[in-house]
Amino acid sequence: MEWRDPTPGFFPANYQGGLEGVTPGSSCIVNAYTSNHERIASGEVGAFKRFVLHAVDAVGVVHAMLLRVQALLLPIQTLVLSGH
Repeated sequence: MEWRDPTPGFFPANYQGGLEGVTPGSSCIVNAYTSNHERIASGEVGAFKRFVLHAVDAVGVVHAMLLRVQALLLPIQTLVLSGH
């Protein structure tokens, strides 16, 4: 794999041929998953850090749910609500 310096908002393919079949000019939405359950349950972190880690995980769950709702509504928006 050859290293390319990505421009802001552009992520190069991780693998050779990883973008084959992707329509040029298309866009995607991604979600980075986190899991801090083990750190929170271990008792090794203080109360404030536990609160912050729980908030980070909660934001990730909410973001993942929103992405799934958007994916479910996309065909309806495209086919029914597009006005064509």
